[in-house]
Amino acid sequence: MLIGDDSLADKYEPGTIKTTRQQSSHSSEHTARPGCHPSLPNDEHFKQLLEVLTLPPLYTTLRINSVENDPDNNILLEEIQLHLKKQTDALCRPEYNMFIHPVLKDCLLIQNRGPKTIDVVDKEIIVDLSCGMAVLRGAHVFKVGIMGAPMSLRAGDVVSVYADLDGHCLKGTATCYSNQKLFVGNGVAHVSRSDLFNSQTLQSGIGILMTHPVYEAPSLAEMLTVRISSQNLPSIACVYALDPQEGEIILDMCAAPGGKTTHIAGLIGDKGLVIALDKSSQRVKKMQTLKKKNIEMYVFDSTKAWCPSADGSNRPPYSPETFDRILVDAPCSALGQRPCYKNEILLNQLRSYPVIQHQLLKTAVKLLKPGGVMVYSTCTITKEENEDQVSRLLATNPQIELIHTPYKLGGDALPTCDLSSEDKSKVQRFDPSFLYSDDKDLYNVDTIGFFIAKFQKLK
Repeated sequence: MLIGDDSLADKYEPGTIKTTRQQSSHSSEHTARPGCHPSLPNDEHFKQLLEVLTLPPLYTTLRINSVENDPDNNILLEEIQLHLKKQTDALCRPEYNMFIHPVLKDCLLIQNRGPKTIDVVDKEIIVDLSCGMAVLRGAHVFKVGIMGAPMSLRAGDVVSVYADLDGHCLKGTATCYSNQKLFVGNGVAHVSRSDLFNSQTLQSGIGILMTHPVYEAPSLAEMLTVRISSQNLPSIACVYALDPQEGEIILDMCAAPGGKTTHIAGLIGDKGLVIALDKSSQRVKKMQTLKKKNIEMYVFDSTKAWCPSADGSNRPPYSPETFDRILVDAPCSALGQRPCYKNEILLNQLRSYPVIQHQLLKTAVKLLKPGGVMVYSTCTITKEENEDQVSRLLATNPQIELIHTPYKLGGDALPTCDLSSEDKSKVQRFDPSFLYSDDKDLYNVDTIGFFIAKFQKLK
């Protein structure tokens, strides 16, 4: 619950709450934590990191967009608080604590709760893995995610919900599932088995209302609007590192799904232009709903976005030294995503990402104006995709230097990398394995795994 005086600014400042992150107390009968990430070093740090990656962050982060009639977001914050109160009242839960990040002023943090010790019931619902992971971050179970349910399931039944960790549960399974599964909480069925599996129409809407999840977090489905976006804290920090300015031409080389693109566009307003590229036509098509008048979107392979004989238009490819700032939020193995209980990426796939990343960075250097700024980011934890990319770029491009980001919220580079001591301090590695430490504010640590490096092209 928020406690404050007449000032909303005071209300939404972060408190001094200390949170201790505990391991789940569920028995092994109901909880499985299989090793999920191949080809990573098997030292104590990575063992702890891999364990943490199976847990959801204890903060939900939202990016809020200011508008002219609510520049300080006071009206929006009151609406969010009211919406959250309706959620908690309906589920008989305490109100969530929420506050504005002390540095990232458009980042709203909501403190989740868990893990809770929940007694399982007899009726078992099996959901697919992606649905189960969404439940751990606050979602209810939608009908499309339900794989198995007992023959006796009726609307109104109290059920225990499990995520299928192996992916072997067949749609319509009625028997008790004996493969690896993860208990994510109890809920109330909004649908019967016959309506789920015998209906001739496509099932949509909530199938299980999660009244007692293992982790309590706000449901965002009804909250997200043009002014509110669900975005992880490091992704927000990434755009702050880019530090876009009015009047600039900025390139987002791997723009989909568009969260960082719209963040950049919002910060520069009408006095600038964001070029958003992505080689997937489907992903760019989905981004059209986010389009603003200062964003131009194109389906294009950014590794080929540089051309010495380009015509000088806003369409790709582009002439050398066209852009003031470039964001390379590169395709990656995504091994920093949380919660993650299983990742079936193949070793050959894992090895392919550094090749693509280096190609993107080489192209970005050519497209960047002298004095321009480039930010490289990934949502993964491997040295090959992060620190090694920085080392290689610096070694092969003397016109590029690594510089400090405006705000240092993440940690330094891995101590085993080839960067100098000074350069190690310039990057930001968001490493949630340190969430048991008291060294930092928990909300800056209990995030997804992420990496940010900022470069400047010498004049």
